[in-house]
Amino acid sequence: MNILNILKIIRVHIVVGGFLAFLLGVLLAIVEGGNFDYVRFIVGYFVVFLADLSTHYGNDYFDVEVDQFINKRKFFAGSGILVNNPDLRYISKIISIILLAGSNLLGAIGVFYLGFPIEFFVIILTASLLGWFYSSPPVRLVSRGFGEVIVGFVTGFAIPGLGYLAIRGQFDPLFFYFVIPFIMYGLTLSLSLHAPDIEVDQRGNKRNLSVRLGQRRIFLLIFAMVFSATLAFCIYAIHKTFFSVNFAVIAFFSFIPLIAGLAGFIGFFQNKVNYLSTLNVGALFVFNIVMIVYLLFTAVGI
Repeated sequence: MNILNILKIIRVHIVVGGFLAFLLGVLLAIVEGGNFDYVRFIVGYFVVFLADLSTHYGNDYFDVEVDQFINKRKFFAGSGILVNNPDLRYISKIISIILLAGSNLLGAIGVFYLGFPIEFFVIILTASLLGWFYSSPPVRLVSRGFGEVIVGFVTGFAIPGLGYLAIRGQFDPLFFYFVIPFIMYGLTLSLSLHAPDIEVDQRGNKRNLSVRLGQRRIFLLIFAMVFSATLAFCIYAIHKTFFSVNFAVIAFFSFIPLIAGLAGFIGFFQNKVNYLSTLNVGALFVFNIVMIVYLLFTAVGI
């Protein structure tokens, strides 16, 4: 029973989101001239996978005092397993540390034996430390207003960047054109996840950006982020035509999170925060999927 509860701490939908972000970076690298290597792909992803799982166990461990105030468990929230099973807290912390160390060790192996660039290890080490101190006291960045920025950096730059470096071996201008809108989507993801939990976070003394701004401003900020991302892709489509991707097509795809963000801001006044937050997150998943399909067709020359 304890083993099953330990496994339940893993949030599969977040793992899937991490894989999609990594795969997106891989496919961008391939369409820009990178050669796919299944060993580099597998090792690169497992570096991300272990670090991802580490945050699940670490955040649940450090957030147990806040999680106890949650009456109704939401789909994208923490598992709450440690609230009902306090005897598992210590093992959860140990698992988090082991996974974190394993991720960085595997990243170092990739650098020394598979030819990953040193930037690969620097990024995973930085992302790992940010993931640990995201909720770990005394730093606890999530309570100081930096949590959303960290999620934006990790999901918008670090994870797709690791996928790109694993295959391409270096950053190219194409990747950096995507970084700005991707980070905006990462911020959108984080804000959408935090918006329904403002009351709980206040009771748990979490001074994150959502608590400081309030739900109305958060949904306005979410719309500003997805609008800015779409605007960036439209500008690329107008001014940048020498890349192997069609930014006009990607700008069209970006209307998926844009429409969701607009619906969220308008629908906020109908007091459907949890539903609208889920809509935003779902739209980002759909955007990633259609982007992956498009890049797959581009990579094979269709």
